[in-house]
Amino acid sequence: GGPHQVCWLPHMTQAEFDVELAQADLNFVRGEDSLVSGLRAGKPLVWHIYPQDDDAHIAKLMAFLRWLGAPPSLVHMHLAWNGVSDEAAPALTPAMLAEWQACASAASQRLQAQPDLVCALLDFVAQKQASRAISA
Repeated sequence: GGPHQVCWLPHMTQAEFDVELAQADLNFVRGEDSLVSGLRAGKPLVWHIYPQDDDAHIAKLMAFLRWLGAPPSLVHMHLAWNGVSDEAAPALTPAMLAEWQACASAASQRLQAQPDLVCALLDFVAQKQASRAISA
């Protein structure tokens, strides 16, 4: 019982996985591809980053949390979940989940506001062509 339910999912296609992420109240994802899917879903998530021998993953995780604008409780959860901290993961409360949801929504909106890769590349090429035309 209790207010939380954990659902273990079978292996599925990426499209099916993305639908599941968008329906959950909180996602625990592993790896960069799942992180991207989780961010696109706009739902709170906890990322289990792949460890690296030289601990470069810790700097990468901290940079992500800074970019995310993660509230302290979400930083605490990530550090505990990734074994970076000896402290236990925080007890999840409705207020905490609401704060994480606001953070996830803001991050998703920032990402959606960015141009897609093709448009960014086309703009880059156009700028290079324009600078050549001016200097010629």
